[in-house]
Amino acid sequence: MIHRILLMILASVLTTSLALGQDRTQTDVQDQQSRRLVVGTWQDEYQGKRTMTLQEDGTGKMVVELDGLKAKLFAPRLEFEMVWAVAKGRLKKRTLQGEPAVTAQLILKTMGDRVDEPILELTQDRLLLLDKDGKTKYDWRRVRRP
Repeated sequence: MIHRILLMILASVLTTSLALGQDRTQTDVQDQQSRRLVVGTWQDEYQGKRTMTLQEDGTGKMVVELDGLKAKLFAPRLEFEMVWAVAKGRLKKRTLQGEPAVTAQLILKTMGDRVDEPILELTQDRLLLLDKDGKTKYDWRRVRRP
């Protein structure tokens, strides 16, 4: 009787482990697909026109074009260099530096140099990310080059 109970427990543990392994493998496959799909140039209109270019090698660049008061306070154009990765359905970015340097450093000190955003949707034409506040969505559209 005890032997049979131990066998059932062992079978249950093995089944759970295999299921978890399959979930992990499925997540890895989805992340690999997302990594390939996210490479390219994307634009959105969050607090100015933003253009984000993600390279296959995990490097990237973001250009932010501001106008009005924001352009006077910061700069009409900001450029940031970054590295990026996709893991567990999230786009993770770390900003390395920016131009103009003084303004970029001020922004990075205030806002932080890392983001970790859940990918809500990723297609050939759309990248929808969720901010850490859980409310703000960044709706990026792929830029097609002629």
